[in-house]
Amino acid sequence: MTADPIDQALFPPFDDPAGFDRIRADLGAFLPAIRAVCERHGLAASGLAAFERGTNVVVSNDAGQIIKLFPPFLRHQFEAERLALGRVHGNVPVATPEILREGELDGWPYLVMSRLPGRTLEEVWPALGGAERAEALARIGEIMTAAHALPTGGLESLDLGWDAFVERQIAGCEGRHRRMRLPERLVAQIPAYLASARPLLPTSVIPVLLTGEYTPENLLVTQTGGAGRVTGMIDFADACLGPAEYDLLGPCLFLAAGSAELQRAFLVACGTGIADLTPALSRKLMALALLHRYSNLGYQIRIEGWESQASSLSELEQLIWPFSVR
Repeated sequence: MTADPIDQALFPPFDDPAGFDRIRADLGAFLPAIRAVCERHGLAASGLAAFERGTNVVVSNDAGQIIKLFPPFLRHQFEAERLALGRVHGNVPVATPEILREGELDGWPYLVMSRLPGRTLEEVWPALGGAERAEALARIGEIMTAAHALPTGGLESLDLGWDAFVERQIAGCEGRHRRMRLPERLVAQIPAYLASARPLLPTSVIPVLLTGEYTPENLLVTQTGGAGRVTGMIDFADACLGPAEYDLLGPCLFLAAGSAELQRAFLVACGTGIADLTPALSRKLMALALLHRYSNLGYQIRIEGWESQASSLSELEQLIWPFSVR
């Protein structure tokens, strides 16, 4: 890794993570640092554009490269992305960024990566028909299954430590969802609901590589043979090791929510048997959604008016995963 003394003035001041988030997408604020990275590695510094969404500073140039700066308090995300990309690149049936350079500017680690073509699945999803959506979800399931099959040796630092993680998440679950403004009638049900779901949660986990979230913002679609196809996957800063079921939540909530057909297309592609698409699975996935470290159901559930359709967490689980008793 390249490292040398750099003037602190390359980076704008901010007081805390919230302050950083407010300026994260301001290209002007980080232009000195971006130019320093370009100069250090002989990269093009023309056509620079900052990405609005995300957690870190992400800037593209007109040479097909991405520069990603991680603030010191998010160094763990740099390590996660670096390790995960090193493992998945060329080893899953979808394009992923190639790490071209890495380094550090005065405590800020960074990656220089190849830019992938395509539009985000978030952009194209509204225009897709039912069959196209099912095909996209089956494709995501194929990609996920391949990622979960990769060896995890050398990635131990990414391990969630599942049993202890679950205990911490249960302890803080009510507070988190109250902060996230989940309707209070649902927040009040969380302790009893999690108690009922506890026997269904994964135990004695053999951890697999989880990308963090297979969300529509991180999946890229290109036109192939006249039809859109998921051909790229980006943003591995939340990668970790844990149970495979933990990765199911992004597609289930953001894309398939409320459709038994779409949930089936995705989950079967992930290796779930048709006979296992039951209310017990609905409850397990709902519990995992509540316990997810980035859970924010108001943003993640893409069912219009769901708050008024579910008076209980049990009703909410069936609204998202409408599986019948078999």
